[in-house]
Amino acid sequence: METLPLELLSAIALELPITDLCHFRLVNHRHACGGFPALVRKLSFLNTMGTAEALQTLGRSLYGSLGATHHLTIYDGAWPVAASQEEWMGQFLFLRSRKIFNPMATQLAYHRYQQFLQQEVSRTFEMDVRLFRTVLANFPSLKELTLSHIHALRTGYLNHAHFHSLTNNIWVIPSFESFVAKAMSRLLPVLGACSRLQRLNVDGLLDIRDLPPGRHQFKTIQHLSLNAVLAGKGLEDSIANFLGNFPGLTTLTIKTFPRGPIYHQRLPLQQMQWSNLQFCEIIGTWLPENELFNFIERHPLKRLALKDVNLTSGSWKSFFSRARGLKRRPNIICQDILPRKSEEGWRLEDYKSQRLLDWFLTHSNFPWPFPDPDNDIPIFSLQA
Repeated sequence: METLPLELLSAIALELPITDLCHFRLVNHRHACGGFPALVRKLSFLNTMGTAEALQTLGRSLYGSLGATHHLTIYDGAWPVAASQEEWMGQFLFLRSRKIFNPMATQLAYHRYQQFLQQEVSRTFEMDVRLFRTVLANFPSLKELTLSHIHALRTGYLNHAHFHSLTNNIWVIPSFESFVAKAMSRLLPVLGACSRLQRLNVDGLLDIRDLPPGRHQFKTIQHLSLNAVLAGKGLEDSIANFLGNFPGLTTLTIKTFPRGPIYHQRLPLQQMQWSNLQFCEIIGTWLPENELFNFIERHPLKRLALKDVNLTSGSWKSFFSRARGLKRRPNIICQDILPRKSEEGWRLEDYKSQRLLDWFLTHSNFPWPFPDPDNDIPIFSLQA
């Protein structure tokens, strides 16, 4: 093993599970250097000043650079502010621990919390932009970037090492408000510097109105996934303008929360033009039949996935009848939009409804196999 080239050691390390990789790097200095690229190919950090500084320290490692990192995840969270120790203990998401019965441990945890909070509340927009610019400069080969609220992981967030260490020190966790627009507003001005970035994922509630005004052109980003875009009356233009920042998309996934529109009469979907868009997934959205049909007609789509989508006008029967006549029709996958009951009165599973839809789209003489369109469209209502 001592005579193997470093490149070969790195290739071996890429095939190892993380536990074996850690043991592999402990053999000697050459193994540590050879395994470093595999160790950092996917990295994540918590969006705090302390962990961001630790990430910069990692970038100065003696074992290699972060040039091998292809996927970076930034976990964001809103930390509770307590004016006193009593408020810290009683009003926020206090982590119950055996240490709570130890006055000295409690006092130390509260002191750490005060230091942490003082550092975090001092952050400004300009400071964060500089911080993200410095951090991202360590990743010249970055291809995928994920911005996620820490609670988007649900119970899995406790497995994040930095998060686990921090919460054990300060005895609180972030609030469950899952907005990530503040962090996104700091990232947008520096994303253009990531010349190889191809994928951007946003896992958290994104209020487009909280992003800085102005138009960016992220031409290298081909895959965009928005897990929860805040939708509602008056937000359609903001959503459309944000999507316009990514003219080179080949894959788009967008989910609104709560269910709402992503179009406006003054800026319909057909004006959102991506000449290379091949895969599109629309989740939890409502829109008119004509807008959806015009969208698939104007794009070179190979696959369109519709999940929990409602039509505000027209019908699914009309939409799919028109789609059946397209010369260049995408593969359309549906979920929770085409209910059909069996002879016994049970609703068919989605995969059975999908088979019926596929048969309808590929056979011009096959009749529409789903219920009357007037009964097929749920009534949209706002819930308090």
